[in-house]
Amino acid sequence: MKTLVSDILDQKRKVVYTINENDRVYNAVKKMHEYRIGSLLVVNDDENLVGIISERDILYKCYQTSEAMVNSEIKVKDRMTSSENLFVGKIDDTATSIMNLMVSKGIRHIPIIDGETIVGIISIGDALKGALDAREVEAKMLREHIKNPFGVHIYK
Repeated sequence: MKTLVSDILDQKRKVVYTINENDRVYNAVKKMHEYRIGSLLVVNDDENLVGIISERDILYKCYQTSEAMVNSEIKVKDRMTSSENLFVGKIDDTATSIMNLMVSKGIRHIPIIDGETIVGIISIGDALKGALDAREVEAKMLREHIKNPFGVHIYK
């Protein structure tokens, strides 16, 4: 049994947090702290997806340029990962395939689309949990098959 991205999203809150590309990075940090999340999808004034900003983007990119974030006017669009470099998953992908993509590309958050619509965002922890849940179900089924391969209870 494979765990699909749709199964993972069903277990999570169906909320996609966004921030405008012209907002300040400090406000992105505030929002991530408030909602206890690690990334925000970045939209333009027309609400179109233009990128993603994560705690890693903020930490590494602000550190590399030695910019003080709190009193700064740094805009989200100057620190985000733009849509040209954005990897997305599909609602019918498996947790394992998403996890493999995230590991191979070194990313921790991935937007999920259904057609042209963004329906959620999955973290590496979500993908790992989904893949482990699928393995647990497989292991349980195999143990049951080993104990009773023909489905007939010979022993009482």
